[in-house]
Amino acid sequence: MFERKKYKSFAKTQLSGRWGIPILVTLFVTIITRIFSIPDILQLSNKGYFTVLLAGDFREAYSIYTSLNTSYITTLIQLIVAAILEIASINLYLKMSRSPEPVSFGDFIEGFNNWTRATLGILWQLLWIFLWTFIFIIPGIIKAVAYSQMFYILAEFKDVSVTKAMRISIEITKGRKWDLFVMWLSFLGWDILSTLTCGILELWLAPYKNMTYTNAYHSLMKEALESGRIKPEDLTE
Repeated sequence: MFERKKYKSFAKTQLSGRWGIPILVTLFVTIITRIFSIPDILQLSNKGYFTVLLAGDFREAYSIYTSLNTSYITTLIQLIVAAILEIASINLYLKMSRSPEPVSFGDFIEGFNNWTRATLGILWQLLWIFLWTFIFIIPGIIKAVAYSQMFYILAEFKDVSVTKAMRISIEITKGRKWDLFVMWLSFLGWDILSTLTCGILELWLAPYKNMTYTNAYHSLMKEALESGRIKPEDLTE
């Protein structure tokens, strides 16, 4: 049973008294992401994007943004960096989900040990999403949801290969893809509000979302194990 409200409520409890490190991690991730977005920011600035945006001409701003010409190499590097940061963050939230004990920034740094798995994981994931999207956009979106638990599996089960992690993710999301999509969509209001605060709210919103997603992952894995769709031996190489 997928209990979105329960995962959200429990996330607040898990974060209570422990907001500091997740907020620090969110700030760190944001800064690193922005650094690797500098080529795009410079290109937008040269095209007058920010001037148009401040003038309130959102249609023209959108037109400039969609005309952004980012090289495939730059985009790939940005995606790999994002994947490494994601798996490091997941390492922190997995630890928070297992124990009420305080966590440290070191728990996040420890997650960088999985950088090779994160890199291979995002490349393998992008390949299959591209192939499915090439067929049609809807199958691509559905498969992206099916692959969404890969990085949790890679972070938690160090002996599971990238290809096997994808297969397990597909299995544990069976019948739950719509539930996952609705859960992500349920944060839309908060995302809009965060945008209105120039992203400041994101420092608190990101930990709340990530903790909720981690709880959902545990529920999906437990359900798959209890139903026999996934066996304990499947979580080892």
